[in-house]
Amino acid sequence: MVKIPKPVMEWLLEESNPSIRYRTMLELQNLPNTSNKIKEAKEAVIEYPVVQNILKKMQPEGYWEVKKRDGRVLGAGVEYADWSTTHYVLSYLVELGVTKDNPEVNKAANRYLSLQQPDGDFWDHLSCLYGINIRTFIKLGFQEDPRLLKTINLLKTMVREDQGYLCDMHEGKRKTRLVKSCYRGSLKILFALSELPLLWTESYAKRLVNYFLDRNVLYKTKKPKELVTRETGKTIFPFSYRAGLLETLYALAKMGYGGDPRIQNAWNLLQNHRNSTGRYILDWTPGKTTNRYFYPGKKHAENKWVTLYAYLCLKHKTKQTTA
Repeated sequence: MVKIPKPVMEWLLEESNPSIRYRTMLELQNLPNTSNKIKEAKEAVIEYPVVQNILKKMQPEGYWEVKKRDGRVLGAGVEYADWSTTHYVLSYLVELGVTKDNPEVNKAANRYLSLQQPDGDFWDHLSCLYGINIRTFIKLGFQEDPRLLKTINLLKTMVREDQGYLCDMHEGKRKTRLVKSCYRGSLKILFALSELPLLWTESYAKRLVNYFLDRNVLYKTKKPKELVTRETGKTIFPFSYRAGLLETLYALAKMGYGGDPRIQNAWNLLQNHRNSTGRYILDWTPGKTTNRYFYPGKKHAENKWVTLYAYLCLKHKTKQTTA
């Protein structure tokens, strides 16, 4: 069991943030769903002003809009931008602890799923998009929905020669050599797989894990001391198309690879984000004008969301893979 300093636990359990409080009880303290404390905490989540603000801004048909600088309005379809279109907003609601039990969220989620392509894809086989969506809809409560199962089946078939994932817009753009898989898209698939333990022993899941472990998780394969991108060593929240440290550690640790020596540098980077009180620092989040719905706190400051996920990563660190 991960040791969390008492002042940190008390901080996470403050009633000022019902979502953090609820998830701390459920995921760090392991209180059962049937406990009165959990029920009360979950009821408080839906009244949280952040959640209420999101729900109030939903269009009557069940989606969220973003007006682009060029005048286009996105959100009604599957195109996404600016951290604030529908699939992002649904993923934020998941982080906040909301599920399809809420009628408005259920409406929006079902509407979005109705835009699915026949093979389970949403848009140009963007692995970042359908990876995020798989995790979101599992946590919303759609894990047995036939539409989501189609997207999960798509995941199984799209792993590439180099063990990662890509998308239609980049696939085959070079005539003489293989286009490398997208690190960001591959991470979104890994993050989704961390919610699907029955698939962890499948060959495509093992290949994807190796895609990360063979590069010591965060680094370029041919330049093993150079981060894939600057963001890979940063704490980023909320999660989006970017590829931050928390998602990578969380997924690999939860899947049983937290003790693999190739992941140690990533653990060291996480430790560097811990301050003397045991709280963790947020490196980056989009500004309030970019993310119109979910602002988690100031950059370069201790942050409850980052602290929650850091301790969740550490909670899973000693878990051993059965593969």
